[in-house]
Amino acid sequence: MAKAVDISPILTYIYRMKEKEIIIKPRSITAKQYSTLILELNMIIEAWKPYAKLELKAPGLKKILGWGQKRHDEKN
Repeated sequence: MAKAVDISPILTYIYRMKEKEIIIKPRSITAKQYSTLILELNMIIEAWKPYAKLELKAPGLKKILGWGQKRHDEKN
């Protein structure tokens, strides 16, 4: 009996891959350290864009990124 041959092994591999999740629970961290951590994680995500689709979820994310990515010469 012949085995079935996978015509597109790459697509099968991607289909079978499960999403991975990383949970980071900062303890004993100040608000400034938390903001810095979020900004650095966002920079990692931006650097990895060509290689993987990464997603960041955190409380206050939009506000932190809005203030953290603002240029010096920009106003509100």
